[in-house]
Amino acid sequence: MKIILENELEKYAWDVMMAAHYKWEKNHGSSLQDQMSWYFEDLYKEETEKALKDEIERKLRENWGDEYGLTEEEYVAKGLESCGDDWEEDERKDYENELREDFKYLQDDIADDREGLKFNVEEKLRSLYYTFFNAPENLTVVYKDEIVQGAKR
Repeated sequence: MKIILENELEKYAWDVMMAAHYKWEKNHGSSLQDQMSWYFEDLYKEETEKALKDEIERKLRENWGDEYGLTEEEYVAKGLESCGDDWEEDERKDYENELREDFKYLQDDIADDREGLKFNVEEKLRSLYYTFFNAPENLTVVYKDEIVQGAKR
């Protein structure tokens, strides 16, 4: 995440806020993290679940491309398009059966990917608000196109 400071006052304020943050963190550690978790996981639960679901679906479409979201019949029809007119009926039927088996494996792979993505996306959300509120020293802060805090890129 990148914070862009627009003037000297903001740069000064950032330095003071960082000093205050270190003092607050020393005395109150996880209280803000707990507050953020309460907001995301309780108060805004439905909105958070929808945002997580949308992000998982976006990543699945990105990972699986045209194969994602196809029904078995669409998958088989798409696979059979590669069959030439010179294929015999038995060959075509065998290939169709192979495609149906492949589809089942594909669905299993997508389900596994969905579970992994669910964990990763939830962790990314937690990391986002944790970094913003509890670890602002990990943010990249820019002033006048110069990085004043964070990793030099």
